[in-house]
Amino acid sequence: MKSLNLLLPFLTFCAATSLGQPTADTPEIPDALTQSPAPAAGKVAADLFWVADSRKMDEFLATVQLPRNSTGKNLIEVLPDTRTAWRDYAAEARAYARKSRTAEASARLGQMLKLAAVYRAFGGLENMVQSEEIRHLAGLTAAELGTPVSSKIRSPYIEKDAAQCVAVLESKIGDEMNLISPSFRRNLTARAVATHARLSSASSFAIAATP
Repeated sequence: MKSLNLLLPFLTFCAATSLGQPTADTPEIPDALTQSPAPAAGKVAADLFWVADSRKMDEFLATVQLPRNSTGKNLIEVLPDTRTAWRDYAAEARAYARKSRTAEASARLGQMLKLAAVYRAFGGLENMVQSEEIRHLAGLTAAELGTPVSSKIRSPYIEKDAAQCVAVLESKIGDEMNLISPSFRRNLTARAVATHARLSSASSFAIAATP
């Protein structure tokens, strides 16, 4: 059974997450999650391992190529912890909002959702916990910054309703659901539903498609 090292950060996922310092302006968000051909197994994890901040993460998200999985089974690849970069995104969203640069602020939150979608694409318990941590912080930040920022979020990675949100969570974790306690599962699901509510009420471009 593979290690569950990323489950320890979930304890902090249940509390408010501290944010880092804002960095320099970043480029527009390209959509490259559906590019082909697929990378070799392990390439995405190896590339993410060297990502140190949001600037590097922007570069990664602009070129990432996710494997196409037609079997319905999760890919055997646990992605590394990238909280330094996604906390940068939240901090940058706040910094842009303070300057009334609402489009840039919402774009930072959009990058968080895109990164979360990368983890979702690989599935498995560890990847999904990290994905939900990222989405949780994005939702909290969107709620904090309010309508001027949240209404401008444009992301295809928000489910159409809470039921679909739970279905995606459970299907992507798969058989590894058996590794966690009922209370952990309830807490994870409840947090995912609450995050979905924050994001879907904020976004005017939520669609059903998920990686």
